[in-house]
Amino acid sequence: MSSLDPRRRSRARFEEGNDERASGSDSAKQRRRATNGALSNDDDGGKRIKSSPSRAERRHDIGEYQTGSIVRVLVENFVTYEHAEFNPGPNLNMVIGPNGTGKSSLVCAICLGLGYHPRHLGRASNVGEFVKHGKETAIVEIELQSRPEARANHVIRMQIRKEDNKTKWWLNGKDSTHQAVKSLTNDLRIQIDNLCQFLPQDRVAEFAGLTPVQLLHETLRAAAPEHMINWHDQLKDLHRKHKELKGKLESCADTLKGHESRQQGSQADVDRLREREAIQKKIQDLHSARAVAEYNTLRRAVNEAKQKKQDATKRLLELEQACGPAFESVNRKQEYQQKIEAVVGERKNALKSAEAACDRLLQAIEAQDERIKHLQNKRNAEDSSHATKRSDLARLRRTITELEAKLQNKPPEFVGSEWNQKIRQQEHILRENEAEKRTLRGKFDDLRELNARKNREKADIERDLEALNSQDGQKLAHLKKMNPDAAKGWEWLQGHQDEFEKEVFGPPMLTCSVTDQRLSDQIQSLLGLEDFFCFTCQTRNDHKKLSTQFFRNLGLSVAIRTCGNEFASFRPSIPKEQAREMGFDGYAIDYLEGPEPILAMLCSEKRLHASGVASRDVSNDQFEKIVKSEKIGSWAAGASAYRTIRRREYGDGAVSTSTRRVFPGRFWTNQPRRINEVTDEIQEIRAQGQEHKQRIAEMDGAEDPIRQKIDALRKEKNELQRAATQYATLGDKIAAEKSALENTQNELIQCRKRIFEYSAQEDQLIVEKARSVLQHKEQLSQIRDAHQALLEVQIRLIEARSDLKGLEEQNANIKQQLDEKKAEIENVKIEIDRLKAAAVGARVKVLEAVDDGSGNRLQYLNTLAEDKTVEDIENEIGAESTKLELIHGVDPAVLRQYEKRAQEIQDLIRKKEDINAKLESYLKKVEHVKEQWEPAVDELIGKINDAFSHNFEQINCAGEVGVHKDEDFEQWSIEIKVKFRENETLQQLNQHRQSGGERAVSTIFYLMALQSMAQAPFRVVDEINQGMDPRNERMVHERMVEIACREHTSQYFLITPKLLTGLRYDERMRVLCIASGEHMPGAEDATGLDFGNLVKIQRGLVASAA
Repeated sequence: MSSLDPRRRSRARFEEGNDERASGSDSAKQRRRATNGALSNDDDGGKRIKSSPSRAERRHDIGEYQTGSIVRVLVENFVTYEHAEFNPGPNLNMVIGPNGTGKSSLVCAICLGLGYHPRHLGRASNVGEFVKHGKETAIVEIELQSRPEARANHVIRMQIRKEDNKTKWWLNGKDSTHQAVKSLTNDLRIQIDNLCQFLPQDRVAEFAGLTPVQLLHETLRAAAPEHMINWHDQLKDLHRKHKELKGKLESCADTLKGHESRQQGSQADVDRLREREAIQKKIQDLHSARAVAEYNTLRRAVNEAKQKKQDATKRLLELEQACGPAFESVNRKQEYQQKIEAVVGERKNALKSAEAACDRLLQAIEAQDERIKHLQNKRNAEDSSHATKRSDLARLRRTITELEAKLQNKPPEFVGSEWNQKIRQQEHILRENEAEKRTLRGKFDDLRELNARKNREKADIERDLEALNSQDGQKLAHLKKMNPDAAKGWEWLQGHQDEFEKEVFGPPMLTCSVTDQRLSDQIQSLLGLEDFFCFTCQTRNDHKKLSTQFFRNLGLSVAIRTCGNEFASFRPSIPKEQAREMGFDGYAIDYLEGPEPILAMLCSEKRLHASGVASRDVSNDQFEKIVKSEKIGSWAAGASAYRTIRRREYGDGAVSTSTRRVFPGRFWTNQPRRINEVTDEIQEIRAQGQEHKQRIAEMDGAEDPIRQKIDALRKEKNELQRAATQYATLGDKIAAEKSALENTQNELIQCRKRIFEYSAQEDQLIVEKARSVLQHKEQLSQIRDAHQALLEVQIRLIEARSDLKGLEEQNANIKQQLDEKKAEIENVKIEIDRLKAAAVGARVKVLEAVDDGSGNRLQYLNTLAEDKTVEDIENEIGAESTKLELIHGVDPAVLRQYEKRAQEIQDLIRKKEDINAKLESYLKKVEHVKEQWEPAVDELIGKINDAFSHNFEQINCAGEVGVHKDEDFEQWSIEIKVKFRENETLQQLNQHRQSGGERAVSTIFYLMALQSMAQAPFRVVDEINQGMDPRNERMVHERMVEIACREHTSQYFLITPKLLTGLRYDERMRVLCIASGEHMPGAEDATGLDFGNLVKIQRGLVASAA
């Protein structure tokens, strides 16, 4: 961003068109100075303008301002201004002044001061960039005309902080927010973001590039009431929703059609699947009927088996009655045998009980043996403990005697603090040595690292120099990469140097070098890329000859320069000592080596002899000295390069400074002389390192005696401390030993008591063991008696069994008949149980088959099984299975998909009906809103067309504004057609058919056509007349003054750097002349500046000269 001289001041005042208004304006100016505000201190440390007083105190023409018009604009430290105050008129305001004085800065102040983003200016993206160079904050204050019922105007104040790119807001003298300011500007219909209302200089081309659709949108915002814009938004929204629904309807119809088509294709598969399901169901029913038939068969078989059992039982009873007497003797013998068997069992049990009692007695004897052994072990342990305690008792008595003897011999007194002080003194000396060694080692490590870096740097330089010495082609290869044409020209020149009058020099990147590498980037930033690749001739003939060869014969695109001045003739305008005071290390040419003709060429072309360079950036004071000196036009310091531009036609103080970043240089990076410097630095580093190593070795040698002395002190201290500690604890040790002696004596008495107790318990257990042995002997006699009784009864049982067997052999035939009958009855019982179990299983199957709980199912299965056997039903199942195999199988998922698709078809039909109903509703809404909006748009565009056409008729041209209508309301647009020549037809206005001046005329006429219908309180157009020829500019100015100066029109700002002479002037217009420079008075003295008086003086001078 450009910066101005610190002494520069800017003021804006109005200029009237005749002497009478000029003289009459003095009182109005005095009133304005009183009401515009006074300077006072604010919390932010800067100056501010107090809020404006009530409307009644304003000048007499205040009532002409429309609500929301700009009454006053004040800026401080903003872009090019230190302080400026603008008082625009209520109608047309012509803001004029030379380029660079700050006209567009007024436009920026209006945009930012009303709360809009910098993007609407097309310039910087951050508000902090609008703060004047060298300042921390900027102030913008705008006074807006309030509504008639309000007591005072609205005053919006904004502070910009450059450091954090933040803004602070006040509204009517009170702290406020950006949102509150935006709310106020929206309420006043201010539209900075509308190119039809606010057209800054950097966005004029953007307006010409608006599409017809965008132009309609901006026109409605600028000239249409709010409800028309709302109608348009409603129509676009309704059409968009209608379009979306229509798409959904088409998608729904396509989906429905696809579903119906797939349903028809699946019908045959579904029929086959249903037929298979019917057969499968019948097979399942037959299986269930088979269970019913099986159950019925089993139930009949059970009844038949029961009848058979009853008949066999009856025959058995009859046979038993006929054979009764023959079996009575057998039965009696059997009863006797059973009684004997019972006695045998009882005597076996008695024998077992006697044996068990004997075993228990034996176990008791063994347990008593174990307890006796345990008591013996405990008594032996107590005997050992008793002997140990007697030994301990003797030892304790001896220890007490020794300690009492030591108590009589007191050791020397021990003072620990004195010994610690001696040790700490030596340790302190040792720590100081360690600290110094660490410091020396750190310095040595730093030197070693620095030495390694310098060695690497030296190796790199030597390697680069070796490459350069071995082949100059390295630089040539770089040149070929950067500029192939220059490389080809250099190769040709080396073989044809003798064809020229004087030596011709190749590109400076090959022939020159930098003597101080620290300033290489700064020096290269002062040169362009072409400066490194150009060729230098010393005579005009050589220049002509080389140009012919390069351009015509070789077809090379290279720069060729000639400098006829000697290098010695280029001398700096400021001495080097004075340049150093300004912060420079020197001039750029001082640090370049190369042929003098090349250096002279660089001085002539780039003024390197007058361009300062510095490794660090200059301070603000040094910056001001450089600008004031006017001798140095460009310089590079630190990371920035500067260039100052002076516009003498605008005054001596019209200075702007451009700044750009210094990037790392791509050339002159290898410097041969650097090797010697690096070598000297390495030698110095090594000498310092040797000194540090020697000092560390000396200190290491001095540490050993100190450590030995510390060890000796610690050993002597420990011995004395140990002796003192032992003597101090002797009393406690004697008491402890005596206490231990007493405890040992008590334990010895207790040990003797336990020994006596264990001996008594052992005698008691031996007596009990003897009793148990006697009882065990008695139990053995009982076992012998029980065994003898068992043998006797077992012999009788053998005799009874023998007698019974003889009787049974005599009645064997009769018994066989009875056994057969009994076996028959038993077999019938088994058969009945089997049949019942099978019947139960069959019944479970039947219940499972009729699990639905209805009687119809069971009745149906009984019907299927009626008069049929299981084999018959199985035959039917086989027949149905064969039929099932003949029908081709179908995936069951087909039926599920068929049924699901049928449901989806129903849903889609209902959805289609709903969408049709919504479409009908949207169409009705669109027609209702369109009936209101379309006539209003036609009427508005008709008025714009009438004004636009009339404006063109006044300059003998033709213009037309129309509306392109489309079914899609977002595609409605404005069509502007113009004709600037008689022999052509109306052509649509665009960037390709009309010239820049014709587009500028059409743009300003279109904006003027909106003037009478403008909804915004003011409009701004910046330098719209720059591309016009004088004829068009004069005609446009005539129409602008005529339209903008009518009564009850909105405020208009036209920014322009120049105007033609003899233009139309109207009393309603106001001319704001922006003058700037070092001769302008400061803000505090500006109240005495009377532009009306200056106009008088100027006219008088013109008249006297005539």
